[in-house]
Amino acid sequence: MSDDHDTTAYLVGFLKNFTLLIERELLSIRESVVTTVEAVMQGIEDISNTVERNKLDAENILEFTYLHPDKETEGLVDDVQRVADDLIASAFEQFGDGQEKEKASSGKSEVAMQNELSQLNTKRDESIGRLTKLDDSVSTSVFSIVGALSSEDLIAQRLEHAILSLKSLQTGLSFILIDYEERCRSEEIERVVKSILTYTFKQYTAEEEKERFRAIFGKIAV
Repeated sequence: MSDDHDTTAYLVGFLKNFTLLIERELLSIRESVVTTVEAVMQGIEDISNTVERNKLDAENILEFTYLHPDKETEGLVDDVQRVADDLIASAFEQFGDGQEKEKASSGKSEVAMQNELSQLNTKRDESIGRLTKLDDSVSTSVFSIVGALSSEDLIAQRLEHAILSLKSLQTGLSFILIDYEERCRSEEIERVVKSILTYTFKQYTAEEEKERFRAIFGKIAV
């Protein structure tokens, strides 16, 4: 750079490239924010859909098991109730007579009740099995939301890098403009530009940021 024109052109070229760097960085940050928001909203929607599906399952179980059970369930419930009534009646008879009855009939009732309860529990477990999927489904959706939100710190860090880079640029330009006639020399401009670029590159921690920087300014010694 042999004259003021070359010095000015060099500075303008640097400002153009630096602006391009910040613009690309902000666009990348914007994409990350959009992706994060979409992932969170999808997770919330998945939870809502899962809860709604399982709510219908719960209502169906209530409907078919208790309010309007099918014939098989109704028969099992009636059988269990009948066996329970027989056991209670047998117990009252034993205490009322003041002596123990033969245990054959009560033993038979206990076995019958166990069988009926086993069948009823099996049917109940089949219905409840659909509801137990709620925890797994919701947990998966929650984990996806947490995973998406984990990028929040990275986004904040990258925003901080962009802000610090702009502050470095502001400081460098202020230094030049305070005494433009004296400091607008090729050596001084090159020193300030190198200082800004070095500081900016040192802020970057992600390889993506460093690659974006190198694509515009190339490699620099830090």
